[in-house]
Amino acid sequence: MKTILAVDSTSDILSISLCKGLNMLAQIKDDKSIKHMVNIIDDIDYVLKKANKTIREIELFALNLGPGDFTGGRIGISVVKMFSMLSGNPVYGFNSLDVFAVGAMLKNIDSISIKISDCSRIYVIPLMDVRNDEIYSGIYEVSRSIRENKVVFSFDFEDKKYFLNKIFDSFLIKSKDLNQKILQLINQISLLDRCRCSSCSDIFNEDYFHKENDIKKIQNNVKSLEHKKSCFILTANAIKTYSGLLENLKDEVSLNCKETEIILDEKNINPSSVSINFMADYSDSFLMKSLPIIPVYVRDFIAFSKK
Repeated sequence: MKTILAVDSTSDILSISLCKGLNMLAQIKDDKSIKHMVNIIDDIDYVLKKANKTIREIELFALNLGPGDFTGGRIGISVVKMFSMLSGNPVYGFNSLDVFAVGAMLKNIDSISIKISDCSRIYVIPLMDVRNDEIYSGIYEVSRSIRENKVVFSFDFEDKKYFLNKIFDSFLIKSKDLNQKILQLINQISLLDRCRCSSCSDIFNEDYFHKENDIKKIQNNVKSLEHKKSCFILTANAIKTYSGLLENLKDEVSLNCKETEIILDEKNINPSSVSINFMADYSDSFLMKSLPIIPVYVRDFIAFSKK
């Protein structure tokens, strides 16, 4: 087990934590100011002193690479890379969607374990408000089994191992289409769960995803298949931004599809450095490759556009 310092500076809350493996030593959530450039060194110093550690004793660094707050994210990357370079110790970087998905898994593991025991399928859909009336999202499944090359994280709970598998890569949704797209995703996932034939293997294809006729075909097919319980945990900061829309979606699904449950995860509005600590410990244990330590953007970043 390594001593890991994790930093998340991608939101209004500057989150820093120090762990020994999965054992929490100290943490801070600085929500009193968004001046991360001013506070980050003092907050790291606070965490180190609280744990009676020095920066030389840190064996592994970890951080959220974004997307998120533009300035805050870059500050966190600069500081953590500096500590890594000076100490010669490695650093792991993670995508915000993965961080949110792990946070949802950890904060809801009690109910998740019960639902899986009842043979329900559990999905996590992070919904990040990335401005411009757009939501950045991805799809994950929590299960007792591994999807090859899809595992983001695993966690032991009550002598059982649970895996977080990423089953669909990131994508953007226009806010005006949010509920329609979530319903579409639910139908597509339900069909894939109940029918594993080759003709259904392309339902996550981008072209298929946008064809209205095919969407209706999926919805009709789902109704004719054997019912199976599914739970969708919607998480991340868009839960707060679009709370009204998503409450309506939850009510609609509850009325029209008794075998499907939607949970709006209000416990996981901001990304947490604790999730990053756990992810870094998992990645290091299995010698997993880290993302390049550079900011992750939703859209192409152009520093100086030409008129």
